[in-house]
Amino acid sequence: MPRARLARFARFARFARFARFARSARSARPTHPAHPARPVHLARLAPPTGLLALLTAAGSLVPGDATAAWPPPPSATAADMADPANWPSDPGYGYSDDSDGQWNYYSFLPTPNGSVMPRPEETASGMSIDLAWRHTTGDPRVRIAITDSGIQWDEEDLIEQVWLNHRELASHKPRTANDGPCGGTDDLAGFDCNGDGKLTVSDYRDTPSLTPPEAEGRPRGDRNANGFLDAGDLILHFSDGIDDDQNGYTDDIAGWDFFKDDNDPYDDTRYGHGTSEARHSVAQADNGVGTAGACPDCRFIPMRVGDSFITDASDFAQAVVYATDNGARVVQCALGTINNNSLTQKALDYAYDKGVLVITSMADESSRHHNLPTTSNHTLPVHAIRYDGPSVTSSTTFLDFHPCSNYGGQNFLSASGTGCSSEATGQLSGIAGLLYAAALKQDLPLSPGEAQGLLFITADDINAPESREDGAQYAWSQPGFDQRFGYGRVNANRAVEAVLAERIPPAVDITYPLWFQVLYDDRVDGPVPIRATVSARRATSYDYTVEWAPGVQPLEDAFTAFAQATNVPSTVVSGAEDGILATLELRTVRFDAEEARDPDSPFGENDSAITVRVRAVAHYGGDIGDVPGEMRRTYYLTRDPTLVKGFPIQLGASAEGSPRLADLDGDGVRDLVYATSDGKVEAFRITTAGPQPLPGFPFRTALIDGFADPPPTPTTPSYLAAPAYQSGAVLPDIGREAIVNTPAIDDLDGDGAPEIVISTWPGTVYVIGNDGALAPGWPRRLPEVPSCPLGVGAPPVSTCMSTASRIARGAFASPVLVDLDGDGALDIVQAAFDGNVYAFRATGEDLPGFPVALHYTGPHADAPARNRILTTPAVGDFNDDGIPDLLVGSNEQLGNDGAAGAVYLLDGRGNGAPEGPILPGWPVTLGSLQLFPLVAEGVPNSGAIARFNGTLAAVAHGQASTPLVLPANPGPQPSLTDLPERSLPLRPDGARGLAPASDFGPASTAYRPNSFLPLFAQPSLGDIDQDGTPDIVASGGSLSLAALVQSGARIPGDHHLLAAWSGRTGAMLPGLPVVLEDYTFFNNHAIADLTGDDYPEILTGSGGYFLRAFDGCGREAPGFPKFTGQWITSTPALGDLDGDGLLEVTVGTRDGWLYAWHTQAPTDTIIAWESYHHDNRNTGNLDTPLSQGATRTAATPLTAEMCVVPTPTIPSPLRAAGGCACTLPGHADPRPARPPVLLALATLTAFAARTARARSRRPTR
Repeated sequence: MPRARLARFARFARFARFARFARSARSARPTHPAHPARPVHLARLAPPTGLLALLTAAGSLVPGDATAAWPPPPSATAADMADPANWPSDPGYGYSDDSDGQWNYYSFLPTPNGSVMPRPEETASGMSIDLAWRHTTGDPRVRIAITDSGIQWDEEDLIEQVWLNHRELASHKPRTANDGPCGGTDDLAGFDCNGDGKLTVSDYRDTPSLTPPEAEGRPRGDRNANGFLDAGDLILHFSDGIDDDQNGYTDDIAGWDFFKDDNDPYDDTRYGHGTSEARHSVAQADNGVGTAGACPDCRFIPMRVGDSFITDASDFAQAVVYATDNGARVVQCALGTINNNSLTQKALDYAYDKGVLVITSMADESSRHHNLPTTSNHTLPVHAIRYDGPSVTSSTTFLDFHPCSNYGGQNFLSASGTGCSSEATGQLSGIAGLLYAAALKQDLPLSPGEAQGLLFITADDINAPESREDGAQYAWSQPGFDQRFGYGRVNANRAVEAVLAERIPPAVDITYPLWFQVLYDDRVDGPVPIRATVSARRATSYDYTVEWAPGVQPLEDAFTAFAQATNVPSTVVSGAEDGILATLELRTVRFDAEEARDPDSPFGENDSAITVRVRAVAHYGGDIGDVPGEMRRTYYLTRDPTLVKGFPIQLGASAEGSPRLADLDGDGVRDLVYATSDGKVEAFRITTAGPQPLPGFPFRTALIDGFADPPPTPTTPSYLAAPAYQSGAVLPDIGREAIVNTPAIDDLDGDGAPEIVISTWPGTVYVIGNDGALAPGWPRRLPEVPSCPLGVGAPPVSTCMSTASRIARGAFASPVLVDLDGDGALDIVQAAFDGNVYAFRATGEDLPGFPVALHYTGPHADAPARNRILTTPAVGDFNDDGIPDLLVGSNEQLGNDGAAGAVYLLDGRGNGAPEGPILPGWPVTLGSLQLFPLVAEGVPNSGAIARFNGTLAAVAHGQASTPLVLPANPGPQPSLTDLPERSLPLRPDGARGLAPASDFGPASTAYRPNSFLPLFAQPSLGDIDQDGTPDIVASGGSLSLAALVQSGARIPGDHHLLAAWSGRTGAMLPGLPVVLEDYTFFNNHAIADLTGDDYPEILTGSGGYFLRAFDGCGREAPGFPKFTGQWITSTPALGDLDGDGLLEVTVGTRDGWLYAWHTQAPTDTIIAWESYHHDNRNTGNLDTPLSQGATRTAATPLTAEMCVVPTPTIPSPLRAAGGCACTLPGHADPRPARPPVLLALATLTAFAARTARARSRRPTR
């Protein structure tokens, strides 16, 4: 059956299911019979069938009596909406042969071009926003706070949409052209100069005091010289240093910039993502400009939390608090935070309690990994669906899974759009604005729980029987909830009509266990509490049921109830008294091991998953009848006897960095050190009773800017007067500088005891003693980097952020300990976001010759915009002067398309080197695609150093480029991405460099033909094949992954791979690459022999929940993989933590859990790369001596003949260690792939281009 028929069935199923609801909204008859004993289960409703159900649920497709007008009258039908006379005048709204228009708003199908016909079952291409506009186009009182990259003030379609804080402008009211007072009543008294009943920028248009005066191409008051009078001009004109409204934010005239901590949320690098988000949700409609926002009469609060959609959690959290305190009803979060912390969760809780709905993105990597803050409590996640053809007029379905969107148990809703989950977030935020506007009409204030419940029960279910057939090329869907589509496609019209009919569902909230928490039934003391609440404050009474089922997307008949209540009075909030709604006895949870595996989890990712669901039904009686609602969570239930007692430890914040194992207390046994995004450095001694904190720990970093009293600099604002902080609802003391990298540990002061060195994301370096106390002379705060000033006559600033200088204060690179001045004491090297490499003495003073600024001025590309450094420097003496040199990559993007970057060798003397700070022959440039801002542009992957057959060489790779092995003099490089002439190794065929990435090892089980492409992670080095020469380990993706994300089709191949090349021959090792479950972000790979055969394993984790351990044959060590149920970005660390002579392996997760497992490997086994960046000093140099492990080599180098060579095929499903298999009743085995297809390298380029378009700075059409 053709591909497009998939989604027609999906729409049909949901329309049919809700036919009764649609009829009741029109006829005022109860939808469901009253049933006080049990909730009504939506999936069990008996709907009408056939065309009648479709027409009933869709409204009516025959023309009504609407006249040509916008907004449409209440009598308009979908057929009327198809008439261009009823479209808003925005040029981007309507479709044509050349434009898809805003198809995702339509309640009708665009007329096909004749080459492809839509299936007759589908009746709408979009979310019926056009029909919702019959009832409301929003309300200026509904504010949508957009947390993103800030705003481009000159976006014409948004100038009148910005919320202006009239209380902050009370002393700066607009005036008429003759300098008279303006009109308005109540809050708008003196503000409404144009008489439209709203406060907008245009009210200031005639104000005589505005400067500069009108000039050609520039209106009066255009202070920022962009050709418009906009809110940015008002900020520049009226900022007077007085907090007029006393809300804790001085001069917050139009939002706030928490990234730079100032009152102008302008997007100073003009990245444009936040501007695009605002267009989706609130762009003006019917004004002849651009496109229409979903809620064009809502207002938006620009909240800058980063210079792209990748941000710091603390900046995001502060923006959520500001939005809540300043009247936002919706917070729009099309972003991913680099971290997660307690402040974020507290801010989200605060927003939820104050009635604010926070809408978050599932992220855009076609992956299951858990985007942050989406897996926090009190968020509403959404992803994207789209049409399947090249255009809307040549498509057969509009319910196609968007190939760039993520999926999983937390994926609640699908929103239509071609711009990935980012656009989906913007569209859903605008639709939520419509709900709140409709509620204002009814004087019916909505809680976040009620709002998201409305969106769930009114969504169009996506259920395509074809997707469950063998060989299907479509994402799995089923009746009701599934992990690819959630509860279905948002239906704006149906949701708005439910509000107007006052059919408000119960508010259901689950807060514990946490999302994706692993429950160990052999380690709990009793039943697991389910912390949740149920309320139905508008109904007469309500019922609820708490139930569980195996799998991430169980079918209805799989659920088992374990708690319920009926006829609960509406004045009672169930679960509120002690926070516990029910308890789950894990001994009653049983899996059927014979069931087939979840088809979207071919490696067993969800084998031990269970779903806990709370369903409720509110009893209204009368015309409203019963209204259902629900909430769910995914958990994992398993056993693992190798876990160290007391683990995993809940850290309370995310753990992006890696563990360190070092003897802090001098007892001869290593302790476990871990730094978190809560700004804590934890240190544990492992005892027979479990982990015990060492005295003086945890250490806590400084309060974030805005929370410190007094502020750390004269220009740093204080937010402590804001209501959330003043009231104690959000305690500022939890807002600490986040640590997202890995500490360095060694003795800095020569007293025999180690110090711990950390650096924070905001840019402060600390030295801590083994007693947890801050060392004298520390911390060191890196220099400020403000936004470059705007405005006519603005004073110049030497170091600032702009389009030409994408720098900031902060650090992602880990600190490195190395003696750079030859005095026998270790110094501290820190690469930073301002593009500098700093070096400090142990006592805190600057080391002479530093900082060194990196900026490309070579022959192969024009000088790029300055950019950050993310790489942790690797150290080695390349010029034989006795002083180690520094290998560093820069985020600067080279070439016309920005698809290259540069790596540098810095002289260890820095600027004091006679020939300058950069060694001759450097930098070396290499291909590196710009896949994401910040974390995947230029060369963000830290390099490594080792001796290859006696030659000291640097190893580095970019995004999707084969690693380079470069001696001190790499030789001439003919062009930007050519291999330098002296690259290593010299292969047996006479060629230089590593073998092509498509030449897999002969024993590899990875799908072929394919090519391996290093992505997002960092290389490690170690002698895997034991031939006496280090091998190069890298992880990433494949060309088939690129094609998958580009096309959305089910592409044959293994998409995530771990590879290693021989440092001697340049060929891939015999059994590599091996297949991983997901992307490997930020980490590199530990290397040690865990099996005692003298052939080391490579240990790595990914976003796919497992910690893996493979040798050069691709064989996994016994006891592996280790299951965490969460996203691993840290590098595992190895060491003996309990003094038994055997190694433990530890790793942290982004979900905030710290794991430690016992192994059978002795401490004298081969250990090549013990932890992140090789060693506790973070040197990244294989020659740096380790204090554990042996340096012996195996008797015989590893060869292909020594490996068992299976037939290359798609890998067999994997089992989590100690886990039980469980999937959904009736699910088939994973579907076979299509025949092999050779993919060109151009596919990857298209992948990068598509990703860039998804993050576009332009409107998504």
